[in-house]
Amino acid sequence: MKRFLLKSTVGILTLLLFALISGCSGKTADQGETVKKQLVYGMESEIDKVNPILDESQEIDTLLYRGLTRPNEQNEVTPDLAENWSVSEDQLTYTFQLRKDAVWQDGEPVTAEDVIFTLEKILDPSTNTPIAGEFGEIAKVEAAGDHEVQITLHRPYPPLLDKLKVGIVPKHVLDGENLNETEFNRNPIGNGPFKLKEWKSDGTIILERNNQYYGPTPKLDEVVFKAIPDANTRLVQLKAGEIDLAHLSPAQLKAVMESDPFAIHELETADYRAILFNLDLEIFRDPKVRQAISLAVDRDALVEGVLLEKGEAAYGPLQKSWVANPQVELTGPDYNQAQELLEKAGWKKNEDGILEKDGKRFEFELVAPAQDPVRVALVNVVSQQLKQIGILAEPKPMDQNAVRYDGEEALLIGWGSEYDPDDHTYRLFHSSEIGDGRYNFGKYRNPEVDRLLTAARTATDPEERKELYVRFQEELAQDPPYTFLVYLKALYGLNNQVTGISTRTLGHHGFGVLWNIEEWDKQEN
Repeated sequence: MKRFLLKSTVGILTLLLFALISGCSGKTADQGETVKKQLVYGMESEIDKVNPILDESQEIDTLLYRGLTRPNEQNEVTPDLAENWSVSEDQLTYTFQLRKDAVWQDGEPVTAEDVIFTLEKILDPSTNTPIAGEFGEIAKVEAAGDHEVQITLHRPYPPLLDKLKVGIVPKHVLDGENLNETEFNRNPIGNGPFKLKEWKSDGTIILERNNQYYGPTPKLDEVVFKAIPDANTRLVQLKAGEIDLAHLSPAQLKAVMESDPFAIHELETADYRAILFNLDLEIFRDPKVRQAISLAVDRDALVEGVLLEKGEAAYGPLQKSWVANPQVELTGPDYNQAQELLEKAGWKKNEDGILEKDGKRFEFELVAPAQDPVRVALVNVVSQQLKQIGILAEPKPMDQNAVRYDGEEALLIGWGSEYDPDDHTYRLFHSSEIGDGRYNFGKYRNPEVDRLLTAARTATDPEERKELYVRFQEELAQDPPYTFLVYLKALYGLNNQVTGISTRTLGHHGFGVLWNIEEWDKQEN
């Protein structure tokens, strides 16, 4: 009898223990395997490399790597790998105290040497990274112990703390490697909340929770990045529950039903669309011509007809910033003024109503990535608007992998930063950012713009910085490198079972939607 009672007690305890384990692990499949909480993100393009130094795949970078700082929900700078910092009275020396509990996924500690290695590689010309200009004010980086870093600047540089959100990479893995060719770019070792589980042959990337991460433990077990270039395919897969998250276009909203297993989230952005001019071409060199094109665009028609009111008219690159200058906003279209400017530049209409100068017609190709339905729609409408002043802009949708960003005649570009006003201004419009894979694709050169951007990024008084950026915007309106068209709202389809998405203002192409990935969760049926 005692033996029977003992066996019964052990059996009951075993069942209770199994139930407890099962309850803690989540729902189990019929085969007894634990069902993982997996978020599948339908990306607009395939990821080729994962390395924050190369600035090629920012959304996934932030899950794998952490920087010294990170932005919060208000896009303010907060501590991350750096617990705290101090700044010298002359604002030339920043001293950072690093966390002592941060480790790489291989178990090695994150140290000051990793910070030094990362920043020196960004500044190394042989790395050829487009973000090198963001760190050009750094004179030297030194360690003052395993967990203390000192950064000395050439000049005061208020945007520095914002720039230091760039992910830190491991020196012990990458020392001596060619950062553009290393296998590390497809086999990353990070320090963030997730780590690489699998990189499939079709380009799908599966990340799993990094249990060694120093921050809050993510609620999701896995995040999957699945390349789905076609927007309609993304919508179909959202409807079928095959993916959980995807960026959609305004025209797709009419196909979304209440019965669909996902909801649309409209998020504010600093994300604009504009026409980039190749200033190597003679037809675009006269600023009066570019002013005329800007005056001929009916932005309200673009917002209504293309964005379906999911955005607003754009007049400059800092419209969403604290340094915005509303005085440069246009009230156009103003076709009469546009015609006057073109005539002053030597362009006159022929008998067909097309502008000519020295026997050449004013015509050019206006390229848009074919996989982006909003950009394709914008070039189609803008080309019709420009015909009214005698300009032939031929819409040219092109596979996004074939676009030569610094070689097309004109390009429907997208930029915009939710961070410090130095971001997406200096790197786009300063003449030092031409060539070497950097982002001044149109080869824009304006000495006054150079002077103002340099002064603004090194001024220490916020009011002085604002005044410099106001003057920069005025100069840009007189000598426009782009014709600014619209700002977009980010439209994300999100599975109804997923929670955690925030209302933070996002950046270019809706970047930053996963900024608080540790808080995201998924409820199972």
